[in-house]
Amino acid sequence: MAQWTPRGADPASHHALVDGIPDWMERSLRNWFGTEFTLGSDYTARAWTERMEEYDLAARTSLAADLERYGPDSVFDALGSSALDVIDWLIHDNSTWDGRESRNDELEGILLAGGSLWKVGQRGGFAGLERRVPEGVQVAAEAAIAVPGNAGSLLSEAWHAAFGLNPDYEKAYAKSIKAVEAAAIPVVSPNHTGATLGTVIGQMRADGDWALAMTREHPTHTTAQVVIGNMQALWTGQNDRHAGQPGYAASTQAEAEAAVMLAVPLVQLFSSGAVARR
Repeated sequence: MAQWTPRGADPASHHALVDGIPDWMERSLRNWFGTEFTLGSDYTARAWTERMEEYDLAARTSLAADLERYGPDSVFDALGSSALDVIDWLIHDNSTWDGRESRNDELEGILLAGGSLWKVGQRGGFAGLERRVPEGVQVAAEAAIAVPGNAGSLLSEAWHAAFGLNPDYEKAYAKSIKAVEAAAIPVVSPNHTGATLGTVIGQMRADGDWALAMTREHPTHTTAQVVIGNMQALWTGQNDRHAGQPGYAASTQAEAEAAVMLAVPLVQLFSSGAVARR
């Protein structure tokens, strides 16, 4: 469905995603936040203070006393944009309670309508805030993450580390490589106990008969070259594999996101059997 644009507004700028808590989302998010600590007649104020105590223990903060003394509105005001950190935890907490998934759905509606850079994500049973990506990319990632075995769970970790509220770009890159290794090693090097992505690449080149099941191949850009080329780019592009060596540098956001985006199709291709000896 096409998005409504105010009369006279530029669609591109009006619908650009925004970070933090902009003015137009503040009231709706405040109300959602407050309801998380007052919802249900069967819960006392103390019970909801105890909920904030659980967050304090997990996040190493001390907000429960302020919640008890001043109420959720004042806590939300004091937190500012960092209220997203508490919201991130509340999403996760809601996902562990039967019947509270609708609270996360309500939040996602607010974020989507307000053009937030953040969305309610779901990866491998873990719910939390994640940065929005194009819908097609999201669908492909979810399919790859759902593959059985370690590859899917490792890719889930990589995705969270790249697109989560508190990103860890080194972890995202490293887990992307491990996810591809988990998918490719059982296919290419099942008996090589010390195999890495690098050795898999070397074996595929040496074997010379790995390909995708396509009846027509470009004479100089074969499907094997495409698959191996993407694996090589992922393997070579990691600057932070070994500290203390020349060229060491922490992975950047752009590098981590590129690594995850390379890993998604590779995990899917190897896990589905699309890459095979022909």
